[in-house]
Formats: sequence, structure tokens, C-alpha cells
Amino acid sequence: MTTKKEFDCIEYKRAIQAKHAAETRTLSPNEKTTRRAQWLAESDNQAAQLWRELCNKQGTVISSQ
Repeated sequence: MTTKKEFDCIEYKRAIQAKHAAETRTLSPNEKTTRRAQWLAESDNQAAQLWRELCNKQGTVISSQ
């Protein structure tokens, strides 16, 4: 017996990846790196917060250039 999933995490992941790819398609590799660094330095997202916490523990400087 198979049940219908209300939330498909793989479908969700692919949709987010497609959205990010479309948003950065016209950016140069350097611009993509700068945008990612800025997001990590400024975002309230839990992943970005964890990244900053780990960098602080290691004494790593986070720069948005």
C-alpha cells in the first residue's frame, strides 16, 4: 500500500536549486562568490547563522568583499 506524500523533499530541493540557478545565471563566477559570501555574512537563515558560528570558533574572517 502506497500513500501520497504531502511534501516531497526531493521535488522541493530541485525547485530551490532551479530558482537559484535562474537568479545567478547571468553572474560571473566572481559575482556568484561575492553574493554567496554576502548571504552567509548577513542572512538570518539558520544555515548562515551556523556557518558564522563555526567560522567564529575557527577564527575565520567572513567577508562580503
